[in-house]
Amino acid sequence: MLFVDIISITLILAGALFCLATAIGLARFRDTVGRMHASTKPQTLGLSLTLLGTVLHIFANGGGGVTVNGDLSMLVLIVLFALMTSPIIGNRLGHVSQKEGLIDRDALSRDDELEPRQ
Repeated sequence: MLFVDIISITLILAGALFCLATAIGLARFRDTVGRMHASTKPQTLGLSLTLLGTVLHIFANGGGGVTVNGDLSMLVLIVLFALMTSPIIGNRLGHVSQKEGLIDRDALSRDDELEPRQ
């Protein structure tokens, strides 16, 4: 039991640190592309790690039963929903920011639109 609790707490704390990194990235990055990266990638990983630690804790200490299985399935559905929607939101945000001219092209290390197509 103690080993599972240590792993669960470690996963939850790692997820919390990724969510904190997301918040700091959203506050510190100036351009749209940086904020878009900070809001999609570490946030999804942080949520997944936090919920994985919670699932592990409930599975180890829950004792079984209908309510525990319902809780576990709801947490798994939340992770799947986050993993499915985060890339779509990032893609749409990128298209809208490109259309509105919010991307600082001088700050990009590579701009695929300026390179000639073959």
